[in-house]
Amino acid sequence: MRQAVVASMALAGLIACSGDSNHNGSAQTGAALGDSGPVFSAAVTMPAYGLLDAPKDLDLVIVSIDTLRADRLPFYGAKHATGGSADTPWSLSWLAQQGTVLEQVWAPAGLTLPAFGSFWTGLAPLEHGTTTNHGKVRAKNFALQLAEQGWVNHAVVSNGVLNPSCGLRRGFQSYQLSTNEQEDQASAKLLAYTGKTVKRGQRRSLMWAHYMAPHQPYTPKAEFVGTFSKALDVAGDRETLERLFADPQAFDAAAREHLRGLYDEEILTANDYVVEFLSGLDRQYQDAGRGGLLDNAIVVVMSDHGEELADHQSYFMHAKSLYRGVTQVPLIVLGGGWPQGQRQAVSLALADILPMVVFGERPQPGYSFSSWGSRFFVARDARWTLVHNPSGDPLGPEAPPLDVPFRYPQVALYDRQQDPLEQHDVATVHPEVTRRMLDAMKAWYDDLAIDGEAPVVELSEDQREQLEALGYATGSSDGATDLDRPWSGQRWKP
Repeated sequence: MRQAVVASMALAGLIACSGDSNHNGSAQTGAALGDSGPVFSAAVTMPAYGLLDAPKDLDLVIVSIDTLRADRLPFYGAKHATGGSADTPWSLSWLAQQGTVLEQVWAPAGLTLPAFGSFWTGLAPLEHGTTTNHGKVRAKNFALQLAEQGWVNHAVVSNGVLNPSCGLRRGFQSYQLSTNEQEDQASAKLLAYTGKTVKRGQRRSLMWAHYMAPHQPYTPKAEFVGTFSKALDVAGDRETLERLFADPQAFDAAAREHLRGLYDEEILTANDYVVEFLSGLDRQYQDAGRGGLLDNAIVVVMSDHGEELADHQSYFMHAKSLYRGVTQVPLIVLGGGWPQGQRQAVSLALADILPMVVFGERPQPGYSFSSWGSRFFVARDARWTLVHNPSGDPLGPEAPPLDVPFRYPQVALYDRQQDPLEQHDVATVHPEVTRRMLDAMKAWYDDLAIDGEAPVVELSEDQREQLEALGYATGSSDGATDLDRPWSGQRWKP
């Protein structure tokens, strides 16, 4: 039925509606170049070697924070001090001062498993095996490559999407799933495993801590409530956020700012978890007589995706969106020769990060691509964003709530220098840029190594209920057709 509706409206050229005005005011860092060619920022500045070739054997620590939007952090331009005190060791703000902040890192999707699948394999979701949160990453991941070289790897993840059957468990000696209710215990659980490995010091180790906050429901620690939110009886749960999307007129500006405040307080909560884990790991190295954490490891702090926060069509969450608030993710690298206190504006894909850090591969500035399955697409360089809905699908991605459309324009161009939140379509003002980016998107898509359909993982009732509670559809599939393939620039007729 859906495909019939889509086909009948494919030529409608629906234009997506904008939501709130810019509520962050973050600045775009890309160079202000002309429109005649691709706008790529300078190549990334990094150590002369990757982790595996470093002069000293170093461990690798990955700290990931679910649904953490880059521009809600102070070192990405946020007005709220969500990163903790820069004087507190291991806080997010302290980490940003101690390491290299990569300012333009783009997730391949607004979904956890496709994004982490790309992070851990270096491949696009359409290549590594899953474009949904109920699939399985089939491609070999970097953790497995390290394990085959003798590394001892440990992980604690606090999102049911990352359950052991998701395909990312391979390569980890221990891989624990911590529920939302147990998130405050996640650091201690991981430290219980890392302590033995660090004390022995005989084999190198990969350690991955994944925290669920600030994913909805927005329920920050009691000590942070009221720091940024208002004294309003508006809960930050899934039901409230879906009601806002379906009936935006029922929520005034104060209610929306209150919800954003709760989200920011959740970031403070996640910051506490990060401090607990990294300070504990630092003590373990010191107690083993090996020096501190940064003497022994490279630390990568990142997110899988962000949150819309009603930038477009009063949608607050993330699964339906490919816009900047969702796909731009924060990323900090420190230790192992990475420059201290440096900011780099080069535009990178999340899939570029581990090949760069671990193997010393130098990503060349270019385009970054995001997609929702094989149906909705986004291409970015250092300045421009192209949004493409080839079939003209008027319903948008199949993610809850399914009865409220999230409309994408068939072709739209945004200039992030002038329009950071991608609100104003300038495709017809810059047709040469639009055609160039359509051609780049089509070339990327045609070059993907897509090998059949991604398998659907059989979930237990508990796992299915957890995913549904998080607002993820567990039975949908991509269902793409030839109508959905990206256009060439020549095909676009403004």
